[in-house]
Amino acid sequence: MPRMRPPYPSTSGLWDSPTVINNVETMGNIPSIINKGAEWFANIGTEKSKGTKVFALAGHLRNTGLIEVPMGITLREIVFDIGGGIPGGREFKAAQTGGPSGGCIPQEYLDTPVDYESLKQLGSIMGSGGLVIIDDSTNMPDFAKFFMEFCVDESCGKCVPCRIGTVQIGKLLDKLIAGEGKLEDLDKLDSLCQVVTTTSLCGLGQSAPNPVLSTLKYFRSEYETLITQTPAA
Repeated sequence: MPRMRPPYPSTSGLWDSPTVINNVETMGNIPSIINKGAEWFANIGTEKSKGTKVFALAGHLRNTGLIEVPMGITLREIVFDIGGGIPGGREFKAAQTGGPSGGCIPQEYLDTPVDYESLKQLGSIMGSGGLVIIDDSTNMPDFAKFFMEFCVDESCGKCVPCRIGTVQIGKLLDKLIAGEGKLEDLDKLDSLCQVVTTTSLCGLGQSAPNPVLSTLKYFRSEYETLITQTPAA
C-alpha cells in the first residue's frame, strides 16, 4: 500500500520532516568555510553579498566557460579582463545575468558591481549564475522572445499568471516582431509582464518577464522601430 502522508503546514519539509535543499555551489563552499572559517569567507565580496559566485560565461566573447569571481566584481572586469572582450570588431551591447529569466543590463552600467542588490536595482537577478554577453549585432526583441519561449516551456502550469500570462507575452512579442503591433501594445506588454511578475506563485513565473521588462526599459527604441518602420500586414 502507498505510504499515507498526513496533512502538514507549508513550513514543514518532505513527509512532514525537517528538510534542507541546497544546490551544488552552496555545498561546494562548505568545506572551505569549515577549514578557513566564516570570517575568511565574509572578507570576500561586498558588505551584503559575501563570498564568490560561479558564472557560466557565454555569448559574444573571446573567452567563455565557467568562472568563479568575488562578489562585487564589475561587469566590465568580467567582460574585458576575464572574457577577453568582444570579438570580430563588434561593440558590447548588453549582459544578461541570472539565466533565461534574467534581465539585460546595457553598456551604460558596465561598471556595476555584480552583487545581489545591484543587479536587482537594474531589473536583473543573480539567479542560476548564467551570464550571456550580447554584442551590437543582437536584436533585443528577438532576444527577449527567445527566452520567453523557454519560460513558456518550463512553466509547470499550476498557476494561471504563469501558465497563461507567459503565453500571452509571447504572442504580443510575435505580433510586434511581425510588424503588426501598435505603440499601445508596448504598454500592454509592460502591464502584462508586471501582472505575471507580481501574481505568479513561484520564482519561475515571477522572474520570467525579466528579459522583456529589461529590454523594454533599456532598448525601447528597438521595439518602437518594429512599429514605426515596418508596415503592418
